Amino acid sequence: MDNRSFLMGALCNIGKVKKSNQDSILVKVGHYDHEEFGLFVVADGLGGLAHGERASFMVTEECKKWWEEELSAMLCSDMHIHIDVIQKQLGFLIQRINKKIFEYAGSINARVGSTLSMLFLFKDMYVIKHIGDSRIYRIGGTMEQMTEDHSWVAQQVREGKMTQKTAKTHAKRNILTRCLGVSEDIDLFETMGYVNKEDLFLLCSDGFYNDLDEREISDAIHRYLQSDEGDIQETVVGLFRRVVDRGARDNISAIIIQQHEGKKEKPESLLLRFMKKIFNRNRGR
Repeated sequence: MDNRSFLMGALCNIGKVKKSNQDSILVKVGHYDHEEFGLFVVADGLGGLAHGERASFMVTEECKKWWEEELSAMLCSDMHIHIDVIQKQLGFLIQRINKKIFEYAGSINARVGSTLSMLFLFKDMYVIKHIGDSRIYRIGGTMEQMTEDHSWVAQQVREGKMTQKTAKTHAKRNILTRCLGVSEDIDLFETMGYVNKEDLFLLCSDGFYNDLDEREISDAIHRYLQSDEGDIQETVVGLFRRVVDRGARDNISAIIIQQHEGKKEKPESLLLRFMKKIFNRNRGR
């Protein structure tokens, strides 16, 4: 995909009920070989107030450090770096993050953890690393959930013991079966594959998707795509307002990434415009 750049919309908000924002998001975009590449992360912490907030922050801070230090060194040293190398290094990164959260939990004698949904886009490939119940969707002609939910209710659905409709409102829907930080060993959901130029990607926490259905999300994004004056950030905000209208009982995080082929804008101005929009909305503060 020649001269690819990204248009992005994102937010991370405390919601209307929780006393702290335990969600954290990261958006990093670089320029390599005439096109943009990016790292996108949503993390939802658990462990109560400041502990959960600390856990999700550790996820995004370590990812940021990897981007700025290790990835930069790799790209500078090898002009023909392969996606397999990147996905392997991302695996090592997540192992380090898990260890750091696990040690932090031990130091305060508390159960602390975080979900992680990570998308890396490089040339015509994607890499996904995931654990927990945040989600990554691909939206093209259809809306496809690319991750699996590591939650008790999702397990019940997979075993045919519960319907999706029941799972959405079940009292145990927040119980996770896997996440970062609660064990020295982790079992990630991992996948990689090719990107189509019409693909959009959505990363979101459960506070975003629990109060929306996939049809609402898909319809809002397709309305944006069909409008000559559509704004991707306002599309995210519009969906966020629906969640707020329905009570916003949890923290709310979402990132939408649209690929653009051709020289619509300079990569620097695309990123600058996005960062200006997200500055006053990020983390709901």
